[in-house]
Amino acid sequence: MNINWRVRIRNKAFWLAIIPAMIVLIQAIGAPFGFRWDFGVLTDQLKNIVEAAFCVLAILGIVNDPTTEGFEDSKLAMTYEVPKHRGL
Repeated sequence: MNINWRVRIRNKAFWLAIIPAMIVLIQAIGAPFGFRWDFGVLTDQLKNIVEAAFCVLAILGIVNDPTTEGFEDSKLAMTYEVPKHRGL
């Protein structure tokens, strides 16, 4: 799998997706061992909404580059040293 990880980890969108995904993963792994995330004043419904939003963020941007087929970055993306900026 050819993915330019150096560029991906410098991208803010990557971190906005990976951090919530890791929180959900930790919570899912801990549940069978009796670990329960204490959200304090949040209700169960609000907690479910937050978890669903984290999952959507994770689906949108962790590994898959939507501009290429499959899970690999394009040859052009593999040459980047920093994320490509839009605009000018």
